[in-house]
Amino acid sequence: MKLTSRRTRGLVAAAFAVGSIVVPAVAALPANAATELTFWSWRPEDKAFYEKQIAVFEATNPSISIKFTPYVATEYNAIVITALAAGKGPDLVQLRPYGGMSNLSDAGNFLPLTTKDVPALAKLAPGILAAAQGYTDKRQFGVPYAASVMGVWYNPELFAKAGIRQTPTTFDSFINTLNRLKAAGIQPLANSSGNPGNGPGLEQMHATIAPTFYGGNTFYNDLVAGKTTFTNKAYVDGLEAVKTLSKYFPDGHEGISYDTARTLFATGKAAIYIGGNYELTYFKQKNPTASIGWFPAPAKGPGSPKFVTAWGDGSYAINAKTDNKAAALKFLNFLASKKYSQAQVDETFIIPVAPGVKISDPVVNKINAARAQFSTPFLNVVGFRFGTPTSSNILQPGLQKLVVGGTTAAALAKDTQAAVASWYKPQAGKE
Repeated sequence: MKLTSRRTRGLVAAAFAVGSIVVPAVAALPANAATELTFWSWRPEDKAFYEKQIAVFEATNPSISIKFTPYVATEYNAIVITALAAGKGPDLVQLRPYGGMSNLSDAGNFLPLTTKDVPALAKLAPGILAAAQGYTDKRQFGVPYAASVMGVWYNPELFAKAGIRQTPTTFDSFINTLNRLKAAGIQPLANSSGNPGNGPGLEQMHATIAPTFYGGNTFYNDLVAGKTTFTNKAYVDGLEAVKTLSKYFPDGHEGISYDTARTLFATGKAAIYIGGNYELTYFKQKNPTASIGWFPAPAKGPGSPKFVTAWGDGSYAINAKTDNKAAALKFLNFLASKKYSQAQVDETFIIPVAPGVKISDPVVNKINAARAQFSTPFLNVVGFRFGTPTSSNILQPGLQKLVVGGTTAAALAKDTQAAVASWYKPQAGKE
């Protein structure tokens, strides 16, 4: 949130760590300095895309320059929270959805937005807009740009090598597929429990597999209403499914990080990776010629319904304390434009939320079609990240313990229930 000339860009910087912030002094600037906006993201894998689009924006807005800084996804929230608490932070921020940053929105850290500020907001669906609203303050604080979907990535060439001609449709057939891969000398799953950094990866794996066990939308709605609890056997069964699948993780998975796990799949050293559609960019960067297919999470059994976990994902927001509101709004409207959204879909393989944006990648089209047919909310993200401790605060380390035998599914479910019941009124007093 400062002024600097283009020639001095990069000479003045702020270094941020999870526990501390260092803000260097700014020297006197020339009178013809451009307005520099700072912009933070949790997507290092999209750095080239953002820098390319920033160049497009700057070419037609020579009085504004953008400094883009991506951080490691698992450290991003803490970095943003620390910066904002110190009264600093970027002019523009990539905003986590729902409870991921609603506490910061409710505390007044982001600029409330209207359709007058950003006309493109009027074209977005209410359910998508909700992902970038506060929890107690229901105003709009971000411009959503993507929906995300969980599912199963697989390597068709490795499947063929193991003699597997069809993707599994039930959990039992999925286990059979994993066993056939293992028997063929192929590492079945790339997923890991790497401690401490891969708790989110395990949570995403759970979000992919568990809905078919707990019953998707019906269970979610009952849980939100307080008609059932996390200790329901159906929910416990979903946790047990993660433990069952962990038997097919790579040897030494306790020490394998999120990025290493993803790389195992991208480079053909494992046949399957369970996670979100947003991993495709990383896979293609690591191995542009990778053989990649996708299928939805298998059903619990024959005739049982399928569920595909989906949610409104990231958005773009403006720091309420920016000194450059007009310039920030101009760049935000660029990020909200159809032209930008189309480029983002084409180059980073996201699922767009803006109308009129077309998906050209056949795998992403398949994922989006499954979202339309089988969608169920990401239970933790959409429903239970708004208080402390969140369901994710308990599940992420709890799943890491579960897969190595440090706890049971029933105990983890009980811990999650206790955490949510401590702040969520419909669950208060329930076990």
